[in-house]
Amino acid sequence: MKPNTLPPRLRPISAVSLAACLALASLPCGGCHGPPSARAAQQAQALEAPHAARAQQAAAPAAPGAGHAPASSAAPASTAAPSDSRPEDPARLRLRLLAAMDADIEAAATRAHLDARLLLDRALPIPYLGVDADPADGGMKVAHVYPATAAEQAGLRPGDNLRALAGEPVTSKATLGRAIRSHAVGESVDLSVLRDGAPIVLHATIGPRPEEDEDEQEQFPDLWVPPVFAREPVRFDFEHEALGALPGAFTQVLGGHGEPPRYLVSADSAAADADAAPGDRGAAGGRVLRQDSADITGIRFPMALVDGWRAADVEGRVRFRFAGGRIDRAAGIVLRYRDPGNYLVARVNAAEADLRIFRVAGGLRTTLPGGKVAAPCDDGAWHELSFRARGTELTASFNGSATATTHDAWFLDGGVGVWTKSDSLTEFDELSFTPLP
Repeated sequence: MKPNTLPPRLRPISAVSLAACLALASLPCGGCHGPPSARAAQQAQALEAPHAARAQQAAAPAAPGAGHAPASSAAPASTAAPSDSRPEDPARLRLRLLAAMDADIEAAATRAHLDARLLLDRALPIPYLGVDADPADGGMKVAHVYPATAAEQAGLRPGDNLRALAGEPVTSKATLGRAIRSHAVGESVDLSVLRDGAPIVLHATIGPRPEEDEDEQEQFPDLWVPPVFAREPVRFDFEHEALGALPGAFTQVLGGHGEPPRYLVSADSAAADADAAPGDRGAAGGRVLRQDSADITGIRFPMALVDGWRAADVEGRVRFRFAGGRIDRAAGIVLRYRDPGNYLVARVNAAEADLRIFRVAGGLRTTLPGGKVAAPCDDGAWHELSFRARGTELTASFNGSATATTHDAWFLDGGVGVWTKSDSLTEFDELSFTPLP
C-alpha cells in the first residue's frame, strides 16, 4: 500500500473536494457508462457537510475582539464539550462511497440486462411452439406442454410423438428448433403426430416465445458451437523475431486506462552487461519480449496475448526480469482471458515482494483466498514464474519454490498471455503454454 501523500494543510478539506470529484465523474468518459448514481451523490454530500462547515469556519476572518473574551465567559475546562475537529478518515469515506456506488452500478446493470431482453422480445420475437420433447421412435416424444402456447392451443398432449412440423421431419431437439424457427410468429403449421399408435394431424399457429432470461445451449441447441481449445503446446523464445516490433503471434491489449501497451522484441538488456552473471542473462543472452511503455498510470495493465490460443486446463511458464519501472515493477501470466476486464493473472511485484493470484472481473482485481505468498525479487536478475489452472484449482510458483494455491470457478477457459502493471519495464523470455490432459 502506498502512503497518503496529501499535504497536511489540505487534509481537513479533502472530503470537501470529493463533491468536485463526483461532479467531474458525471462527465462522459471512455471508461464510464454514465454519471454516478443520485443516491451515491446524496450520500457524498451528506458525508461532506461537516467537513465543509469546519473548513469554512477555519477560513473565515476573526471578528474584532475575537480571541479576547472575558475570563468569566470561558467555560470551565472540566465541562467543555470535546471538539471533533478531525475529518473522517478519507479511506473509510472512500470505502463507504464505493460500496454505495458499486451497489447502484450492479443494480443498474441488472436492470439493463433485463431491459435488453424485454426490448428484443418486442422487436425480434422468437417463434415458439411450447413443448418439452425428447427423441423417441423416429420422432419427438412430448414430455410437457406449456400453457397458453401454440402447442396447447393445437391440442398436443404429453405422450404424443411429434413426427413432423409443416412436413419437415423432427428427430432431435436441434431439428425441432430449426423447424419451428423457420416459420414466422402468427404463421399456421400442421403438426404430424402419432397418438396411441394412430397418426393424426393438428393445426397450430406459431406464437412468440414468452419472456425468457436464458439464451444458451438449452434454448437453441442447434446454434450452440462448443469452444475449440488448443491441443498442442506453444513456446516462444523470440530469437527469430524482428527487433523493435511486436511478434506476429501476439496482440497487445490494455486493462484499466492510460497509454496503450508497447510490447516489442528487444535485445536482452542484462546480456549487454559484461559483468552480469550467467543467471542474470536471458536464455541465450539474445532477444526478449519487452513491455517498453513507461506510463505511470496506476490502474494500467498492459497485456500481450497469444493469438488464437485458448484453453481450459493449462499451464503457463515464463522467465522474466525487471529492466526498469519507477512506480511499479511487475510481471504476470494471464490465463482464461475473456476481455481486458475479465481474466485470471498470477503476478510477481518487486515493490510488494510477493506473488499473488488475482481474479479480474468487471475490471476489478481481487486477490483470491490463499493466493498470496512472499516472493522477494527486487533486483535485475532473471526469475521464473509458472501459473497452472486445472478445473477450479489455481496454482502459481515463483522460482520453483514459493507457491500459492487457491480455487475459483469464475472463469473456466479463455486466452493466455503475459501481463505487467503501470510503468513496469519488464522483459520476458522462454514463454510457453501447455494444455493439461
